[in-house]
This record gives sequence, structure tokens and C-alpha cells, in this order.
Amino acid sequence: MSQNNAIYKGFKVSACVRRASSADPGSNSVQPRFLATVTILQVSSGMGSRRQLPPLLQHFANAPHAAITLALSSAREAIDGMSTFVKAR
Repeated sequence: MSQNNAIYKGFKVSACVRRASSADPGSNSVQPRFLATVTILQVSSGMGSRRQLPPLLQHFANAPHAAITLALSSAREAIDGMSTFVKAR
């Protein structure tokens, strides 16, 4: 079972997964796929001001746990990309 909620560097990261069918172009077969959507909320404002958060991140995969893993990984990368370091004067 994949973890779909976590606190990472003062942000709550939550992933929600749902089944999404996608048909291959030119084929009659429908392959089951899963869509994970992740949200990022700032839970700690003690280390600085509120930050602009990225929009909802979505990832498709062939298994629910794989979609969640991709979504949470991209959320952690987005958080790491935000400037959280403040120089002391």
C-alpha cells in the first residue's frame, strides 16, 4: 500500500488516485490506467511568509501505487524548487 499523505519541509502533500480509462489510438482495446492528483498545502509559516504553491500536479500510471509514487515525487521536487532559504543579516 502506498502512502498518499505526507508532511515534507513544512508542506502537507496529499495524493488522490482514481481510475481513468484510456484507449490507444487505432486500437479497440481499452487499457486501465490510474490518475493521481497531488495537492500541496503550506502548514508551517513560522520560517517565513506564505509561498506561492504550484498548481495541482497530475500523473498517469498503470497501477494506483505507481501513480501515487510519481505524483508525490513530483510534489517533493516542486517543494525543493521553491526558495525556502532566508539569509540572516
